[in-house]
Amino acid sequence: MLRSNRLHFWVILTFLGCFLSAAPPGPAWGAEPVDVWAGPTNQKAVALTFDDGPSPAYTPHIMALFKKYQAHGTFFVMGHRVEQYPGLVQALIKAGHEVGNHSFSHPRFTEIAQPSREQELERTAVDLDLLGCPQSERLFRPPYSAYDERLKTYLAHTHRRLVMWSIDSGDWRGLAAPAIIKNVLSRVRNGSIIIFHDSDENARADRHPTVEALSIILPTLKTAGYRLVTVSELLSGHGSPCRPGKAKD
Repeated sequence: MLRSNRLHFWVILTFLGCFLSAAPPGPAWGAEPVDVWAGPTNQKAVALTFDDGPSPAYTPHIMALFKKYQAHGTFFVMGHRVEQYPGLVQALIKAGHEVGNHSFSHPRFTEIAQPSREQELERTAVDLDLLGCPQSERLFRPPYSAYDERLKTYLAHTHRRLVMWSIDSGDWRGLAAPAIIKNVLSRVRNGSIIIFHDSDENARADRHPTVEALSIILPTLKTAGYRLVTVSELLSGHGSPCRPGKAKD
């Protein structure tokens, strides 16, 4: 992937984003809300999501567990790590996982100016687009779960959805595997969106407990009859818009 191409796309999309954000507020998803916390409760399906990656230390182990139990997840990735590990992102897409936007450098969006917000979003969006993940129907999860109405308006006008969660695994607190397992299995319901982490903003966290917990959580949910799907499939019945592809040059 050429840096000049990436910068070119980033500048164009940032300009487009600024234009769209100046437009009057209006829903991009019809009657559906921009922010999503859970899926429908009339189907026995849940979505497992992962923030702050991809991580060469932990993401491949999580992918191997998903493959073992024939499941898929949604990975909200940081743009600067997409640029570091493009092959890992492509491996996620090729394996049928969904890849969402988690900003470029993990700032708290309620504490930065709108142009900086848009740059954080759009640079990551371009990086993903260059790896074969199209711009339409993009999912975004804000770092620290921090957002406001202006961010929601921008996401609506750029045809994105803000994906939150209904169950916090608690792995970000450094919990041991048994506590993570209890947090998830004691609260799981039809339509749950569950948040895990395959790294952290500094790439220093030990996520072995997360991997260990998943080795119990995945087969337990499968045995209980849950389908383990991506967020897009949970919400609409359709899979991720991302498709395997070569990086554009």
